[in-house]
Amino acid sequence: MFMQNPTFQTFLSRFYKTPKGLSLLNDEKLLLERSLEKVFGYYLLQLGISCEDDLVQNSRVSRKVFADAIRPSHLSSEKVQAFVLTDLNYLPFKDDSIDAVLLPHTLESVSDPYHLLRQVDKMLVPEGHVLITGFNPFGCHVIRQKFGENSQIFKRANLVKESRVVDWLNVLGYEIQKISYSSLSCVTKDIENYQPSSFLLILEHWMDKVGLDLGNVYCIVARKKVGSPTPVGLNWRFAPWQTVKKGRVIANSEVHHRSSSVNDKKTS
Repeated sequence: MFMQNPTFQTFLSRFYKTPKGLSLLNDEKLLLERSLEKVFGYYLLQLGISCEDDLVQNSRVSRKVFADAIRPSHLSSEKVQAFVLTDLNYLPFKDDSIDAVLLPHTLESVSDPYHLLRQVDKMLVPEGHVLITGFNPFGCHVIRQKFGENSQIFKRANLVKESRVVDWLNVLGYEIQKISYSSLSCVTKDIENYQPSSFLLILEHWMDKVGLDLGNVYCIVARKKVGSPTPVGLNWRFAPWQTVKKGRVIANSEVHHRSSSVNDKKTS
């Protein structure tokens, strides 16, 4: 069995209703809203349902499909255009059929995230996009959860660092278009009244300049690149071709041979 913690996303749907969880969810929704702005296509597939809120409501993709191993009770037919009940390790979608795929903490619910990414890669059309959200293992909120009342669930979750996900995507030949983190925070935020201190803003700006990202949630946007065909063979070499006025194309070696013959005739 590939599935390590299938109840993690089910737990998140409950956790996001608490003040601590709602703070993280609002951060994630803001990251996704900004990331979905430039994602277009005909089909968008969300793998895994992590909350009752519609994470892709602002997407410009015309048709949205949801898939998960468990159909959440809150998910009614009026809220979604299509729902597929499936094992996330064996996805029933055709190759090159989906324009964009969203993985909201889905990689954290499987023991082999790279296996899932390979499946996503097969179903994506050329130039298609994959969007991945996850918890930063070094985020202050996340560390507190690991040692709080939800410690066992967070410890069983396969929290993957953003840098490792980027490595997997690079191996699959993806172009990383955007990596964004939520704001640095160790306290629960009331979105309507929360005002970050000037010290926190300066600290975040300094961390961004030196490449340190300690936000609690990250979002990665990557595009499936289409590679151009390359010649194969151990000793493949391009001949140093040179054009002539008559439209013929001859090799430099042939030019050198002809010039040598002309010089030999002149000298003789």
